[in-house]
Amino acid sequence: QADCAVAIGRPLGEVVTLRVLESSLNCSAGDMLLLWGRLTWRKMCRKLLGMTFSSKTNTLVVKQRCRQPGGGVLLQYGSQLAPETFYRECDMQLFGPWGEIVSPSLSPATSKAGGCRLFINVAPHARIAIHALATNMDNGTKGANASYISIRDIHSLRTTTFHGQQVLYWESESSQAEMEFSEDFLKAQASLRGQYWTLQSWVPEGQDPQSWKGKEGT
Repeated sequence: QADCAVAIGRPLGEVVTLRVLESSLNCSAGDMLLLWGRLTWRKMCRKLLGMTFSSKTNTLVVKQRCRQPGGGVLLQYGSQLAPETFYRECDMQLFGPWGEIVSPSLSPATSKAGGCRLFINVAPHARIAIHALATNMDNGTKGANASYISIRDIHSLRTTTFHGQQVLYWESESSQAEMEFSEDFLKAQASLRGQYWTLQSWVPEGQDPQSWKGKEGT
């Protein structure tokens, strides 16, 4: 397929590895390969054959753009343990088109983590909707703003912060989101329960997504 995207996900604590086995991209025609994820943004075309690449985290989106039919790349992927720790012990990962969201409870691991995070990844061309109920969110030990839930779009970095008991609704602009439960949220024994599901992308079919813009490598 000329233009396509695939998402690769592994457990927290691992990274994704790629090796280019074949490449017939026409760089002068605008063909390209984009690797995108948390802490990763790389656009390439030239000298791909035999190239190896490791992501910074446990997920990676691979997008290919090919102007003419018949061209493209053949990739082999795997995984390995991450060389450095990006995650906290209480962090969680969710994959798939829908699922339940439950905030972590207070434990020896969460009390020392300084907050916990939940990562959500769906199909590359989908967006994420989150609907949840937050309860028992009092002022905690550090003031009114210390107990919070924040949700960030990994692509645009748009972040929304929620304080106090409420029913919340949030939509992403991309296929990856990160929820953070603050340290005071956990210490106050607050809770959040809800669901997430996928929405259709805002990018019209046939229109170039903004994600093709970025730093080009060789």
